[in-house]
Amino acid sequence: MISLDKVITDTQALIRIDSQNPGVGEAECGEWVTRRLSEMGVSPISTNVRDNRDNIMATVKGGASPRLVILGHLDTVPIGAGWTKEPLGAEIRDNKIYGRGACDMKGGVAIALGVLEALRSQNITPAGDVVFVATVDEEAPDMAGAHHLVESGFLRPDDQVIALEPTGTRLRIAQMGLRWLTLTVTGKMAHAGRAHLGIDSAHAMSRIVNTLKDHIEGLPYVDDILGRPRFTCGTFHAGVATNVVPPTAEASFDIRIVPPMLIEDVIPMVEEIAAEVLRGFPGASFAINPLGAPRPPVRASDDAPIIRGLRKAFTAVTGVTVPVGEDDGHEAYTDASMVAALTGSTSCAVFGPGSTDRAHTADEFVPIADLDLVSQVMWKMVSDWGELTQTPHTADNS
Repeated sequence: MISLDKVITDTQALIRIDSQNPGVGEAECGEWVTRRLSEMGVSPISTNVRDNRDNIMATVKGGASPRLVILGHLDTVPIGAGWTKEPLGAEIRDNKIYGRGACDMKGGVAIALGVLEALRSQNITPAGDVVFVATVDEEAPDMAGAHHLVESGFLRPDDQVIALEPTGTRLRIAQMGLRWLTLTVTGKMAHAGRAHLGIDSAHAMSRIVNTLKDHIEGLPYVDDILGRPRFTCGTFHAGVATNVVPPTAEASFDIRIVPPMLIEDVIPMVEEIAAEVLRGFPGASFAINPLGAPRPPVRASDDAPIIRGLRKAFTAVTGVTVPVGEDDGHEAYTDASMVAALTGSTSCAVFGPGSTDRAHTADEFVPIADLDLVSQVMWKMVSDWGELTQTPHTADNS
């Protein structure tokens, strides 16, 4: 079994290490994970992604069954404002561990370490290799750690991949597609008292934002798991002074799509709408700058060993079926999603402690009960991996 006490202390130790992105980054956190793996007798391998930012891989060798690849990222979003707890204090109160990264996702990383340590300390040879990959840069637009992991050739076609991201201990098998971009509208500066001589870029941009939101939210696509497409204008900046017609406006967009929409169609859609709006602003122009990598919608196969395994393990531990339906989708893009998008794999899942609603918030926390449940489910799945990774037909006739 996985030691819950060690999962708790490891979660606290990780929270106390500042790994904000952008910010100080993951180097110190990576050094701590490397030492922890070495202490348990697992030899980690580091691969440089960029600058002083390394992915860390560690493997407990097993039998001939497909590898179980556990993903966990080391970076967190910035701490931000509004905290009533010490953001890096890892305080335990009411059976919850508080701090930046508590659920997203240092609790998940601690559980991954617990899996490897339990295998080593109990001298267990798993049915297939159990691999832990600690990635960098998951919280940034490029998701450079996941990209490097795929580009390095480390992953295999039959790898069964799970990210222990916060899901409220639900199994997530599908993820919305995501495209970030910045739109710049260029108008013409003029004195506000002679505004008719200028071209109001802020007014034009506001029209584009409203039109895009109405268009995207009105699209006739509804996925049975992911729901409807979504649009958010995350930032909007314009102008130079109150009494000056704003010569430029810039806004950043978060556009989330569902099948059958294609991620490569998002920018042309924005271009078409921006061009149509600007016909009402003669002389204005626009430019689009994509932010980060395109992230298409992905969905795991119900027959994938990782999906069948998690479902069976969850039921064995809890006596109930893991929740399905609308709550089965996942709005946030994860390293598992990016691996699926880049490789075409349908064997990538997300399941972990803490709620997505608490991620990226002030007073972020992870319930200790979630750490316990996910640890038990992961251990049950690893213990039964040989049986779980048989094809359904073979398993039924065994």
